[in-house]
Amino acid sequence: MKYIFQYKYALLLSVLLVGSTACEDITELNIDPNNPIDVPAVNLVTEAEYQVNRVLWSRGYNAEWTMLCVQHWAQNEYAEESRYTVDGNDFDVEWVDFYTDVLKELEVAKGMIQMDETLTEAVRGNQIAIIEILMVHTFHNMVDAFGDMPYTQALKSIEFPLPAYDTQQSIYTDLLARMQAAVNALDPSSGSFDSGELIYNGDVDMWRKLGNSLMMRMAMRIVDVDENTAKTYIASAAEGGMLEGNEDNALFEFSSDPNIANPLFIDAVINTRDDFAVTDVLVDNLKAMGDPRLDVYAAPTNSGEIVGMPYGLTDGDAFALKSTTSRPSGRVREATAPAVIIDFAEVNFLAAEAFQRGILAGDAAAAYAAGIEASMNYWGITDEAAIADYVAANPYNADNWKESLGWQKWIAFYMNGPQAWAEWRRLDYPQLEVPAAATNDVIPVRLPYPISEQTRNNSSLQAVTSNPNDLSSKLWWDVN
Repeated sequence: MKYIFQYKYALLLSVLLVGSTACEDITELNIDPNNPIDVPAVNLVTEAEYQVNRVLWSRGYNAEWTMLCVQHWAQNEYAEESRYTVDGNDFDVEWVDFYTDVLKELEVAKGMIQMDETLTEAVRGNQIAIIEILMVHTFHNMVDAFGDMPYTQALKSIEFPLPAYDTQQSIYTDLLARMQAAVNALDPSSGSFDSGELIYNGDVDMWRKLGNSLMMRMAMRIVDVDENTAKTYIASAAEGGMLEGNEDNALFEFSSDPNIANPLFIDAVINTRDDFAVTDVLVDNLKAMGDPRLDVYAAPTNSGEIVGMPYGLTDGDAFALKSTTSRPSGRVREATAPAVIIDFAEVNFLAAEAFQRGILAGDAAAAYAAGIEASMNYWGITDEAAIADYVAANPYNADNWKESLGWQKWIAFYMNGPQAWAEWRRLDYPQLEVPAAATNDVIPVRLPYPISEQTRNNSSLQAVTSNPNDLSSKLWWDVN
């Protein structure tokens, strides 16, 4: 991994400075903790980068929801979420954290940078462009989870204490334009952040590649509902240059410090939770396909075999199988195991689809194979002959390319539940079954709106839905 987590102490400091709400005397109540006056702007960027990846890789949203929805993992006790028994109370923290701990921090940092007279115009422009890419990425993850949401009036609590909801289509249109503008504003001949930027250490050229790669992901997500817009931004991303190898992967390295380690390490090791098994859906299919990634994804049981748990069982049935089914491997829940923002494997799969659709010129089958190879290599599988044999045994099918890409994305997105869930909804592969014990008649395709919105901003919420706990209405781009 090219970029090492070098700033854990700076991050701890920023968490303490930005996140603390304690006060020694009552006059401190007049200080707005979301607009600190003594914290460098880069500390807010550090905090936002940590928080967005913490949420996306968290127990609550990743392990206990998105990885369950795509049936990578199953719950072996307390199995409510795998049967879709959730409501607005379950995802309130994610909603609030995205807005306050990520987006608001970045908005404040942007304002501080704009007023910083010590910066050259080129450095200022690069810093603001990087912040814009982070903000677009965060909003994109939110809109793909919740659908319509406050956007144009968000982050303006004084002016809009009850912000109106924007449509998914209008948010997407603006996010794509913002991403393109941010990428175009980057100047690789100049610097950005000298320290505290934890993804690419301020490397402007790498941020250009990241921005274009995320633009390709966003554009492809809407290709079935707004093909002309999608084509424009897909072409722009390809022309601008995307990730070129696993060495370019956009990773957020968590720390070995247990306070800021991989959230799934904290869950399993620090909090000693043992709630998850790999599913028989994952295990049986990877065995049938001869996929060597299974040995990296899952741990053997005491019998020495990798055994999947049936998905979506009741508490009692799940607990009865707990001792005989496989857990996720230790590797995926190591303290420093990174959050994957986007990687070279996904870029290849996106390119394969663009080639297949005729949006870009290229060989879809070759890009498909390159995506598999990149994923294998990322997980430490480097035997070229074995990889070639796997591709030959699981070839690209141009007549049903959504199935080919859907399956390989599902496999490659292991541990990246939010993206696995999004692409499963869009491509409709693999074809997963609703468990018999489920309390919802379809696999959920959206999050319920959080209880804080239902109670504090209900008038705006009611303008877009009368059922805030809806799990079944497809998002705008999910048309199949």
